Amino acid sequence: MLRTAIAAVLIAATAPAMAAGTLLTSDAGYSGRGLDLSAFANGNYNFTRGPIAIDGFTFTASPVNPSSDAGSVVGQGTYGLASNGYFGGDAVYIGVDAPDGYAELLGTTGYSELGFYFNYAPFTGDDPTIWTLDAAGNVLDEFNLAALAPISTPDGFNEFAFRGVAYDDGTEIYGLRFGGSYILLTGTADGTVPPATGNIPEPATWALLIAGFGLVGVAARRRRLASA
Repeated sequence: MLRTAIAAVLIAATAPAMAAGTLLTSDAGYSGRGLDLSAFANGNYNFTRGPIAIDGFTFTASPVNPSSDAGSVVGQGTYGLASNGYFGGDAVYIGVDAPDGYAELLGTTGYSELGFYFNYAPFTGDDPTIWTLDAAGNVLDEFNLAALAPISTPDGFNEFAFRGVAYDDGTEIYGLRFGGSYILLTGTADGTVPPATGNIPEPATWALLIAGFGLVGVAARRRRLASA
């Protein structure tokens, strides 16, 4: 019995730690960080290993067997993902153009949950995986999407599925690493950038502005009459 107890303790001590985070497969109720890729909606299919700034994150990539140029792409262009379809047109995304290796987005602010929209080419290399990162870029947890939450978009066009991680124990996520199977991520479910709102007034606002200008003119005219 003593030997059994010792063996149990040794097994527990050497077994890999269970992930403390919860894998999210839906953006319903998600309150973490979004991702704005509008700066890269310029029609260019850019390759880079980084580091480059992307919406408050620092992007870097380490593909082992890159398929083209630097092995990671940021921007727009046609991108095939085997049975999961392909991407192009207005879709703006960040991709690891390799069957292995990884890329990552690391920021300076921590969140209790963090996620983006992903897709990948099934069965074309290492399993598609995401890792959560701490403030120093160290891995907190690893989630094998193929095993835990596979994405299937047969012959789809610009289709992504939300995947993220949430912690309820006070752990903060500063970034995500993603790799394997030519994985992509983006900020919206179809990869498109929301239309810019800018500072263009709504019609009702225009009416108020015009009325305001009219009142200013009336007041000025009265002041001129009073002076006369």
